[in-house]
Amino acid sequence: METLQIPNSVKEMLLYIEGKSIKDKLVRLIMSDLENRFRSCTERLYEFETKYRLAFKQFKEAWETDITPEKYSYETEKDYIKWESLDDEHDFLLSQMRAVKEGLSL
Repeated sequence: METLQIPNSVKEMLLYIEGKSIKDKLVRLIMSDLENRFRSCTERLYEFETKYRLAFKQFKEAWETDITPEKYSYETEKDYIKWESLDDEHDFLLSQMRAVKEGLSL
């Protein structure tokens, strides 16, 4: 296990974070960051779902079967790439939050 040295100035800031130990406080900070990123990602996913009136899985199926209107337009291709990336990020963040809650290592 690696030892982490925390500067005194950071230790002072950690006094204001809920938790009994430094480890508890760091886990709380990590979880808070993951939750914020997850919330932001979910909001961006919702924008695409609203725009196309589909969940990404449905959009991807339509894309792969050439049902997607204007599939080769710049905007649609760009949206597909961004949306796919957001969908992957969403799954990753969710797995990281589960790992933290289950006490597994990140």
